Amino acid sequence: MREVGPPARDGALYAASAVFCILVWRFSSIPQYREWARVAFGFYAAGAALTLLARDRIGFRTRTIVAMVVLAGAALLPLTLEVRWRAETTPGSHAQSEVLVTEEAARALAAGVDPYRATYLQGPLAARPPGTKTHFPYLPGMLAFGMPRAWGGDRPVADARVFFAGTALVLAVAALAKSRVAPGRALVAFQALAVFPTGALLAATGGDDLPVLALTLLALVCLSRRRPVAAGLAAGAAAALKQTAWPLLPFLVMAGRRTAGRPARRSIALAAAGVLAAVVVPFVLWDPAAFLEDVIRFPLGLGTHPSPADSPTLGRALVRAFPGARTVIAVAVIAAVAGFVLYLMIRRAPRTAAGVAASTGTVLGVAFVLAPAARFGYLVYPVDLLVWAWALGPGPPGPASRQADRLGP
Repeated sequence: MREVGPPARDGALYAASAVFCILVWRFSSIPQYREWARVAFGFYAAGAALTLLARDRIGFRTRTIVAMVVLAGAALLPLTLEVRWRAETTPGSHAQSEVLVTEEAARALAAGVDPYRATYLQGPLAARPPGTKTHFPYLPGMLAFGMPRAWGGDRPVADARVFFAGTALVLAVAALAKSRVAPGRALVAFQALAVFPTGALLAATGGDDLPVLALTLLALVCLSRRRPVAAGLAAGAAAALKQTAWPLLPFLVMAGRRTAGRPARRSIALAAAGVLAAVVVPFVLWDPAAFLEDVIRFPLGLGTHPSPADSPTLGRALVRAFPGARTVIAVAVIAAVAGFVLYLMIRRAPRTAAGVAASTGTVLGVAFVLAPAARFGYLVYPVDLLVWAWALGPGPPGPASRQADRLGP
């Protein structure tokens, strides 16, 4: 049986992305998602047609050009349109709540108000659910992406999505340029982050997960290059943005010891802790109760207002069946995920960057299934991490295969 080559793989994934656009266009209840799908569909379809019909004549350079065209049409063009449409209508339109709350929290901080204590009942969040306009559920590092709008006003270029996407692209390109993986694998890693719907949909509509993922990729590449301090700094920066980066830290530290010895483990841990403490501790000290409510209780579905994240997970089903046991269920989920992390660290401790990516992706996949409050969008984390585990893993067995992956057919 003939092995499926990289161009055919690209074509199949572009075709699947086009089908995904049709499903989103037809069935999504979120207007921004439907708008993205209408714009992105043609570019995915064109990418699929080109790579599938001419796959025997497409090399790595052509695959890269196709990927860049699809990136421009499926991610950057919808982002530009959404930002422009938002500027022409009301500030609360054409943007997901994560964009709005990041910007409003940054406005509060710029005015000298604790963003975790502030409420956002007026302005662009006025029509959103109560939980959304009374909580800032991210770590303080995320405020940096809202500062351009807080300082520069409502100009389109100040939209937080521009900085989410721009930061992620710069970090991802820098990380992959420094990696030692074959160019073909690096291209797949980039496609997962930015070109396919796992990145393009986020860039146009929300995008707060993109810099977290890009920093995670940078941390993994730095670990693979035996640069423990840089790996720790990148991981700490990701953890200072969003809670979804926290599972990376123990696996990164464990792999650092196995890769470069105990000093590397210490360097990773101290670098990550230093960044996290510098960013987070001032806000914890500002108002510990408000910080705990917004960053811990609300994302777990235990806040004073229910979380709008209501994807049909096992944890969500249990909460609906036993509403009086929300706290017990949340504690049980935390214990189960922590126990799974401990099991992986003891019995299947990762030794490489690829192992760290695989372990972290598996944990986040399990956490999503068990979470009492989650969004389908969080699935990009296990998907991207498992792709990166493959990309950073051992190369093909023979010289001919490695050359094929490097240059394409």
